This record gives sequence, C-alpha cells and structure tokens, in this order.
Amino acid sequence: MRTRTLFRGGLAAAVVTLLMSTVQSSEADEWYPGLPDASFGAWTNASQSGLSYAKRAKQWFRSPTGMTVAEVFYGNEPGEVGRNWVRGQGYFVSPKGAPANYGYLEPMTVRSVGFGIMPVEATIQVSQRRENGYPIPVDVLLRSELIRYPGSARLDRSYPESVIRDSLNVRVLSVRIDGVDLGLNGDCRTVEPAPVVMRSPAYVIEDAYRYGSNDTYIREWYLRQDPSTYYHPSRGGQFTGTMTIPPFTGCTTAAGDDLSELLTLSASGPDNPISARSGWPCAVEVNGAQSPMPPGASNPKLGTAAGGETRFEGQPTTGCAGTKPFEYPVRGER
Repeated sequence: MRTRTLFRGGLAAAVVTLLMSTVQSSEADEWYPGLPDASFGAWTNASQSGLSYAKRAKQWFRSPTGMTVAEVFYGNEPGEVGRNWVRGQGYFVSPKGAPANYGYLEPMTVRSVGFGIMPVEATIQVSQRRENGYPIPVDVLLRSELIRYPGSARLDRSYPESVIRDSLNVRVLSVRIDGVDLGLNGDCRTVEPAPVVMRSPAYVIEDAYRYGSNDTYIREWYLRQDPSTYYHPSRGGQFTGTMTIPPFTGCTTAAGDDLSELLTLSASGPDNPISARSGWPCAVEVNGAQSPMPPGASNPKLGTAAGGETRFEGQPTTGCAGTKPFEYPVRGER
C-alpha cells in the first residue's frame, strides 16, 4: 500500500542542551506556566540543533534550530580535590500551537522517495514524556578532574564522556504521497517512547590554568574548537548516539485506512544515528531578572519575546546565538 520508505531519520535529531547560570530561580510556573520550580539549581537557556540519518531511506536530515531551558547545579566530589561535576535538567521550549508551553520540538518535515519514483513527505513532532503536568527533563551529569604533573605548576582539566539516556515521544502529524495528503486523523505515534542514548566526546584542556583563575583563556580555548570535539554546560558542544524507533499505532486516515503497519515497516527499528549540538549560554531578562525563555520563544531570534531582553557574555543582544550548522556528510558516509 503506497510505499515502505517514508522516513526514518529526523525523528529526534535534537536533544536537550544543559547550560550554566548563577542567578537564583523565581517561581517558574507563576511566570511561565508549564515549567516546574527550580529544585536544585538555577535557570538558563541555549540554542540546539540536530542531524539524523534515515537508514532505510539512506538520507540525512537536519532539524530546525530550537531553544531549551535548563536548571543546573555545580558541585565538588566529597574529599576529592580538583574533581568536580555539574548536573543539568533540560526542557524543550515548545513552538506556538504545541499542546504545552514546554516539552515539544518544532515539527520536522522529512522527505523521501518511495520505490525510487514516488515523493513522500511526513511531518513528525518529538516531545518529552510528561509527569504531573510537566515534561520529564533530560538529565545530564558531567564530571571533570585535574591532571597534575609532579614538580610542575601545570594543571590539565580532563573531561570524560557524558551520557544521556532517555526516551522521547514520537508522533506523526501528517503524511503526503505524491503531494496528496492522506488525512491522518488518529493519534499516530510510536507504541511507546523511543529510547535514545547519546554520548559527548572525552577531551582535555592542556595547561588550563596557565593564567590563574582568569576565565578568558578557557573561554577562548573553546571558541577555537570544533563543537563536535567537546561538550561543556557553559560552552555548548555536541552529543552523538542512536535512537530506537518502536512500532507505530493509531495511524488511521479519514478514509478509514490504518497506516500503522506501513509506517512501522518504513521507519521502526534500532540504531538510527543522531547528533545534537548546543550553543553558548543565553541569558533572558524579564523585568531585570534572569528567566527561562518565555512560551513560544522556540527560536534563538525570539529571545526578546514577552518583554524580555537577551544577553550574551553580559552584553545586550537582539536574540540568542544559534548553533554552528551541521554539514551533511558526503553521500554514502554514515
């Protein structure tokens, strides 16, 4: 019935970015309904984007640049000098028209060619699981430690890989074949949330404190690096991994056809490669107080929505900085 190569990648090409802040949180749900109150850290914001591979369609897809808000907290390992960690919990900023203010990514259009001749287009939306009316945050724990050299003042800062393990809701909003909308009118989604496992690169900043506690050297070090080679809560970076897409259910059309099996054959399966990239921190101030991105501000350029003022490195801006765009791999590479 129709085609078996509708889409595969692009389902969750963007996964959350977790960034630092030092300003205390206010009552989040009072100011921005849809976010829980900060329970252990403080709020900040960052842009995010993604790239994924459609295994059956053998195509790469880039997701739209979006925004996340995150609650973060820094700490030290008890009794371990020089061993630090940062924990972050992040939430997608939903686009306007989404079912909730936070927890939904921008809908993504994935295009393919069925049977080698038939153009196929699917619109997909990915969202976080929900509990007690709020999105379940993506949780990240990043550790670091100092590398010392006997008889030398040199100190390297080492960052092992950090791991994100989560599951995301995947819903198909529409399907078009050869330009004809098939009229999905059911709750077309995967039978269960799609598991995601992503890892950040391990890396070392050599002689990280050559200028003492001055942060300028470390900031400039990150600016010189390719974002695919590192991750840090206050500098952005990249996670890479895979997503397993479960079978689909509820994919009925206005004509009474059930496309669930077709979509399962077209898209479901393990090991779909995805990469997620985050930008540098972006402070949003409302009435002089640092705040999460307001509802609907799902694009970096919308940071000034609802009377807010955005700042980067302490200076006012007209919006938040986006991420470095992903480049499509050379055809045939994965």
